[in-house]
Order: sequence, then C-alpha cells, then structure tokens
Amino acid sequence: RLTSERSSAALKALARVVEKAQRILRLAEMCRRLETEEEKVLPFYPSSLAEGDQREAQQVLEETPTEPLAQAMRDYVGLERFWQRFNKVKLEEQALERERAALSQRNQHLRELLRQYLAGISVSQEVLSEPNALLIVERKSCVPADLPRAEGGHAQGHQSTKHPDSLSEGDAHPDPIHGSTGTS
Repeated sequence: RLTSERSSAALKALARVVEKAQRILRLAEMCRRLETEEEKVLPFYPSSLAEGDQREAQQVLEETPTEPLAQAMRDYVGLERFWQRFNKVKLEEQALERERAALSQRNQHLRELLRQYLAGISVSQEVLSEPNALLIVERKSCVPADLPRAEGGHAQGHQSTKHPDSLSEGDAHPDPIHGSTGTS
C-alpha cells in the first residue's frame, strides 16, 4: 500500500513536469513566430573573447568544480544559451529605448522650431504695425490710367498718363501694409 501511494505521488509529480514542459514548448513556439529573420538566423551575439581566452574558458567549464556554488552552477550550464539570448534581447531593448528618447528629443526640438516659425509668419496686430517683407503689396493697377483711382477712400486725379501694361520696373513701387486699413 505504501508503495502504491509513493508511486501515485511520483506519477502525479511527473505529470505536472510533463505538463509544464509542454507549456514551455508551446510558449517557445509562439515566441518563435514573433522573432525577426535576424533573430532566427543569429540568435546570439558572437563571442567577444579571443580564441585563446575561449579555449581557457572552455577548460575551466570542463574541470570538476570544488566550490559549492560552482557545483550548483554546473546544473544550469544547459541554460547558458537561454541567458545569452535573454541578455541580447535586454541589450536591444535598452538600445531601442535610447533611440526612442533621442527621437523624442529631436521631435520636441522640431516642434519648437515649427512653433517659432509659425509665430514668425502669423499675422497679428503687432506684426501688421511694422513693415514686413512678407506683406509688401505692389501698386500696379488694372484700372486704365485715364480713369481716376480711389485711394484711401478719396477720389483723386490721374496718377499717371501711362497705361498699366506699359509700366516699367521703376514705376511699380512696393509699399508695406501698415496695421490700419481705414483712413488715418
């Protein structure tokens, strides 16, 4: 009877281990679908150790450990590749976070430049009260020269006897627009 209880407990424990292993395999399969091509081809960073240093490290790993911690670590040698991959992902995550921060800072700078530009070209009472090269109007008229033109709300005499099409470059005088549009 004692043997059957122990055997039943062992079977239950093994069933839990098998279930956990199957769940890990399903998760690994799901993660594999989300990997990029580069991650599938090069899942690990190449070693930065020189060839001699790599041989030396391999010899140390093959020696029988004497310290208790080293003996415990030997049980986890199979997870070496997992931790290499995990650390690679963490490094890439940090690099992406730094890039995001730099892009965010650049975005803020560009927004500030755009805000300054838009403030510079916006038409406000303050801008209209000063001469502004963006608001210059040329006094070329489409009204025949023999008809009187109304300026400033008052009819005045002939400004010129020339036809508008015959105005030369020197006849057109650019004047800046000043703030008020009515009479002064």
